Amino acid sequence: MQKIVRERLPKFTKSEVEKVKNSFDILCLNHYTSYYIYKPHQPPSNVNGYQQDWNAGFAYERNGVPIGRRVIIVQLYHKLFQSIGQMSNLQEMQAHSEWLYEVPWGMYKAVTYVKKRYGSPNIILSENGMDDPGNLTFPESLYDINRVSFYRSYLKELKRAMDDGANVTGYFAWSILDNFEWLLGYTSRFGLVYVDHNDLKRYPKLSAYWFKQMLERKNS
Repeated sequence: MQKIVRERLPKFTKSEVEKVKNSFDILCLNHYTSYYIYKPHQPPSNVNGYQQDWNAGFAYERNGVPIGRRVIIVQLYHKLFQSIGQMSNLQEMQAHSEWLYEVPWGMYKAVTYVKKRYGSPNIILSENGMDDPGNLTFPESLYDINRVSFYRSYLKELKRAMDDGANVTGYFAWSILDNFEWLLGYTSRFGLVYVDHNDLKRYPKLSAYWFKQMLERKNS
């Protein structure tokens, strides 16, 4: 990193280095998806930029096989819908963001890496979630079975990391409400609760009820 970023890195005196060493109380980790990382085919770029500073290539697939699911097939019937025909648009629902693949095992690897690399710090998962397209119908938005699948699989891997000794003391689902995304604005919905952008009324989605039931279970 020092070779690539060079003078753009802040300079620390020896005294400042000693002050900041092991000084954090918690380590907050945002985790959504995972990629395959490989050595770049080109030399480091002279252009400054976020990805240029990585000096690494990344890919969503290897040997033609995606790293995780983007398309989630819905085969369940729910009383919210009056006919199978009304579910036709749900047959190929996926995360709205193109970069967001469902890779649950990445949660385990990320958390256990932090545990080993930084001496088992106090970890809080500060963001974890997936988005739906903002142009789904109201019933389709409420029946977010793909989001339930996402959270169930990721939390299972987080629990596995904790069972293996990771000191995880907090978790935040992203997000409790449909929000304004920096890149996609209101065209993307990450919330457990649907927000009507016309009158700002809120409606819990299936994922909100799933979280409620999961948290109420004594042996969860």
